[in-house]
Amino acid sequence: MKFGPFTYLAEKGIEVNGRLLKTIQLKKGHLIYQPPQLITPIFEIVSGAVKIGSYSPEGNEVCCDILRPGDFFGNLHYLKVQFSEFSKTLTSTELRVYDADFFKQLVANQPKLAEWFFKELVIRWCRAENRLYTIRILKPEEKVNRILPYLQDQITDVEGKTFNLRKIVTIQDIADLTGLTRQTVSKVLQKDVLRPNKSKKKYLDRKPS
Repeated sequence: MKFGPFTYLAEKGIEVNGRLLKTIQLKKGHLIYQPPQLITPIFEIVSGAVKIGSYSPEGNEVCCDILRPGDFFGNLHYLKVQFSEFSKTLTSTELRVYDADFFKQLVANQPKLAEWFFKELVIRWCRAENRLYTIRILKPEEKVNRILPYLQDQITDVEGKTFNLRKIVTIQDIADLTGLTRQTVSKVLQKDVLRPNKSKKKYLDRKPS
């Protein structure tokens, strides 16, 4: 099990009441939160996958990231009015729900958890910076090929069913993550399907950025 507040509390034998920490199960397509909600708990994904994003001026969803087990999301209350994120389950999903103040207190007062949290933040920053570079510099086919390895992970949902992440995200999600149109992504994916197996395997064996 990946280290985090839950495993830390278990290691220390600390029991926490349901007001501060509880576990919930949600069906596929459940909207966990959305604007204008400014204050949320902190969520940890136990199983399943979650999409986070925002909305275009026309009200369309814009995918910002795809999260998997071990990832955290929510608003720590620092962003105030700038927080305009939505989150939605892509599969049936189990979440741990932390009271935000309790979560912050744990991280602030326990050096081991503080080190873990800073590492998690750096990983997310690096992922965001890598995608920004990809959108700004690379050619369309390179943009899609760069993100696809990240979507090769196998995700297990609440019922124990296993999914390849690529099968549960949409072409529009990939378009949002790469700064391309849906039509361009579709063309690139079609070209990838038509490639010889040898070159395709070589590509899939690449490590995620």
